[in-house]
Amino acid sequence: MPLIKIIPQNPFITARESKFIKNGSQFSFLGINAYYLQHEAASPDRRYIIDEVFAFAQNIGIKVIRTWAFNNSEIINPSVISSKPDEYREEGLISLDYVVAKAKEYDLLVILCLANNEPDYGGINQYVAWANKYLASANQKFEHNHFFTNESIITWYYLHLYTLLNRKNTFTGVAYKDDPAIFSFELINEASNPGFSFDNIYLWYDKVSNYFRSIDSNHMLATGEIGYDIDNVEYSDIKSFYNNANFLFNGSKGTSFKVNSMLPQISYTSIHSYPESWNMNYKSGITWIRDHSNISENLSKPMLLGEFGVKNNKVEVYKEWLQEIKKTKCQSAIVWHYVHKDILNMDGYGFNEFNSPGLIEMLTDFIKDLNKSISKISALNPEQAELNQNYPNPVIERTTITYSLPKDDFVSIVLYNSFGELVQEIDKGYKQKGNHEITISLNAELLPSGIYIYTLKTSDKILSKKMVFLK
Repeated sequence: MPLIKIIPQNPFITARESKFIKNGSQFSFLGINAYYLQHEAASPDRRYIIDEVFAFAQNIGIKVIRTWAFNNSEIINPSVISSKPDEYREEGLISLDYVVAKAKEYDLLVILCLANNEPDYGGINQYVAWANKYLASANQKFEHNHFFTNESIITWYYLHLYTLLNRKNTFTGVAYKDDPAIFSFELINEASNPGFSFDNIYLWYDKVSNYFRSIDSNHMLATGEIGYDIDNVEYSDIKSFYNNANFLFNGSKGTSFKVNSMLPQISYTSIHSYPESWNMNYKSGITWIRDHSNISENLSKPMLLGEFGVKNNKVEVYKEWLQEIKKTKCQSAIVWHYVHKDILNMDGYGFNEFNSPGLIEMLTDFIKDLNKSISKISALNPEQAELNQNYPNPVIERTTITYSLPKDDFVSIVLYNSFGELVQEIDKGYKQKGNHEITISLNAELLPSGIYIYTLKTSDKILSKKMVFLK
């Protein structure tokens, strides 16, 4: 039985050094939010909406679509996924299956958000209502905060994770946890907990992210938060850049972007931007992006602007914000939101090709320009051989090693233990110049936990890095 097994090329998007990576190269994108897809897919006569949304995305170069993967209600309709905390409805789940399967058909990726801070589609309110129905006593009434702190409610959330991640898509036969059509999962949309310590949400993220990772070792995971914090350290001056909007950074929202983002199972950071609703000039949105990007890059994590929106002057504002996104290492964002012409939505942020042709043209041009710049970066060869830090690290089951060559060369990759003893030669052979990656699985039965050293040997260089293996 081998100590190390080479895994075929990783088909999943990963995060490394503040960038998204696909097949060893940087993956950057402009995406759209379309929260309603699962709901619409529940009605056979409305499924054309999913096809038309995906066809639109494919046509202008959109690569990623963010959507809801929850629908909780005691009022039964075909789209409801869970009608009780421990009761899941096949009809609603098949609707989500359809969305994921169609994404693959159109060569798109989906971000699946697993819960909602707000009451739309059930959200935390439904979990609290269930708790007051099934758990409450004369001495206890459940409220918003208990979603993050009550073990019974957290167990209900675990059940949602377990049900989705282990589910086999009825259209493709692929389990969600194994499906490369899923870009990532988000734990909850825009979590906040006013009046309570940031610890409550932080500890919840920590618990549920570890539970998620115990089931799914393939996909990236994010919090889905807005970007609120508990102090203004590392942020620009509140008076000069944020119109004295102290609520963004004084802990009143009960969550901390900086603390949450440090969690080891969180693959990339999340922010949303709505300066109009925060009583700020749209220029504050540029600072919001820049500040959070700097914090994220210091953590070596990509920052994804997962929602952004204004109700007025969309073309002008979005153009400036997206230029700021291009200055980040990640260079990725998802606009809120694309509204199909047959969807009724009056929030003022929605757009489509019929009511906003100028905006669509600007977004299309941005995507073309972004793709060109990424292609130029990918075409560059390093001046000398480079060996990068493996990811994820520490290693629980599998990890990916990436390296770059300035010329065609014969290489060998070898793993040693902390005493310098040979564990196994991982790979060797003649490789072309450019970027390379190799994903390996470490045998937990035969290898002890500890520090290991992996080495890249070329014709004229030896490079080494450390990795930590945890059982």
